[in-house]
Amino acid sequence: MPRWARFLSCTFTALLLSLCGFLLAAYLTEHAPHFWSGLQAFLATADFWSLVLLFGLMAAAGLMSARAVVNLYGLPDPLSGFLAGSAPAVCYVALLLASQLSAWGGWHGAWPRVWPAAVWLILPFALAGAVANWLWARLG
Repeated sequence: MPRWARFLSCTFTALLLSLCGFLLAAYLTEHAPHFWSGLQAFLATADFWSLVLLFGLMAAAGLMSARAVVNLYGLPDPLSGFLAGSAPAVCYVALLLASQLSAWGGWHGAWPRVWPAAVWLILPFALAGAVANWLWARLG
């Protein structure tokens, strides 16, 4: 399989896995009775499609980072994918935290808001990165 086709298929796989994982995490944390109707309404907005684009860019960055980690340090494919998949998500959480830190009253006010939600955001990207990098090695 050519590298460009492998890159596109692995990036698309990571995008789908991270998006589905993110929506599953939202479902598990929201506990709202109208989650699915709210999700259907959200799917029709431009904000959802910008979120899909952002997730696609983060999946591509995670895959490229994972391949660099494998080639430079020789880590196993799933481990490097897990680490590299979580890196863009950690940067995204740090950006969100930095933008809201003063409004939330500094670290003491922000930490309770960010801590559980950050894990639920980072975990789907890390797992999707591990699967996509494992898939890259198998398609090669």
